[in-house]
Order: sequence, then structure tokens, then C-alpha cells
Amino acid sequence: MSKILAFTNQKGGVGKTTSTANIGAGLLRAGKRVLLVDLDPQANLSKGLGVVKAEKNVYGALLQEYPLKAYPAHGMGLIAGSPALSGFEKVKGDELDREFLLKELLEPIRGKFDYILLDCPPALGLVTLNAYACAQELYIPLEAQLYATDGLEMVLGLVSRVQRRLNPELIVGGIFFTRHDARKVLRRETAEQMRAQHPELVLNSFIRESIALGEAPHLGKDIFTYAPQSAGATDYQALVAEILTR
Repeated sequence: MSKILAFTNQKGGVGKTTSTANIGAGLLRAGKRVLLVDLDPQANLSKGLGVVKAEKNVYGALLQEYPLKAYPAHGMGLIAGSPALSGFEKVKGDELDREFLLKELLEPIRGKFDYILLDCPPALGLVTLNAYACAQELYIPLEAQLYATDGLEMVLGLVSRVQRRLNPELIVGGIFFTRHDARKVLRRETAEQMRAQHPELVLNSFIRESIALGEAPHLGKDIFTYAPQSAGATDYQALVAEILTR
């Protein structure tokens, strides 16, 4: 049975989608069978791996319009995203057990994969609740800068409620810093402050600022394929190794 990891942050632009794609690619390199699920209405995970305008996506599957379809993406499976996900709450908000629709959708295929990675939207709505309700672990990418802790505390508060009401097995697997530059005093001090506040959650690995990480999705590639010698590849390889030990 696969382990389901959700990558989440209430704040956008923190490298959540980049992390989902590259951690998935790193797990594949470690010999794991990997499925990625694009739950963000922007569908950047799908676009960044070369799956554009997919005929069958996660939104239609959640609405039971057609069976779940995984597209091939560099050796991984990818369930494509859709802009229509932004209306998911309006369509399903009054439905009984609406928080478990994604769990029910993924359950029949869990045996085919070692890891299922969920790229959550930058909002704490019904789509994110569905992700939390079926995940075993959450990973929170974060920039070590002013106001970063605000989004983190909102996520941790929601996790606590989900643990009580929907998914008692859910844990926070870890927090990791993205676009990190230890030479900048504010980033270094913020990182140290957060490590002091959440010593059991902040991972040792962090992702440095890297031009290659921004370039790779434009060519439909992960960082290991695009720039295997880059700082981004080195950092994500270390992060994957740490995740595998948790």
C-alpha cells in the first residue's frame, strides 16, 4: 500500500509545485513507483511535466464523469489538474462526506504505487481538506522570510482539526525551506527562529535559490533530468533521502 504525502502551504509562491515534481522524481530515482496528483487549479505541476490540456483530469474524476487516468510523466504517473478545481467547493460543498471524495478516488489504485504525492492549492478550502483527509504525511515548503510563520500556523491549526475530526493518522512529516540563502541575515535568523519553535518539524535539508529550478519546468523536465549537477538537484536529492528515513 502506498504512502500518501501532501505538499501544502496556505501561501503561494513558496516552491510547493516545484518540490512536488522534484521530490517525486527523486523518489523515482530511488527505485520507487510514484504517482503525482495535481490539485492546484493553476495546474502548474501538469504543465511543468509536459501534460497540457489533458482530456481527463482529477476534477472530472472527482465528479465521476470518467475513470481516473494517470498520464506518463518521466517515469512517474500524473493525474492532471484543471482550472475547474476552483469551483469544486461550490459543486460539492453540500454533499455528504465531501471531505473523503479524493480518498475514495485514490483507494483502488494505491497498491500500484509506493508513493502518491499531492500538490495542494495555496488555499485551505475543500480541495485541501480532501488532501489532508487521505494523506499520511504533510510536508510544508516555506521561505524563511517575514510573515512566513503566519501561513505555517494556519496550516498547523487546520492539521490539528483534521486529526481530531477526519484523519487521526495524519502527521506533519516536516517543514523545509525553499529559495534559501543563508548569507542573508533575515533568512538565516528566521530559519533559526522557526527551528527553535518547531525543532521536531524543521528538516535538516533545505533548497537553495537556483536558476535551474525555475528553468526546468519550462522545458517540461524535473531538475535531475535538466541539470543533474546543479545546486537544486543536490538539495532535492538530500531532501528525498531525508524523507525516505522518516
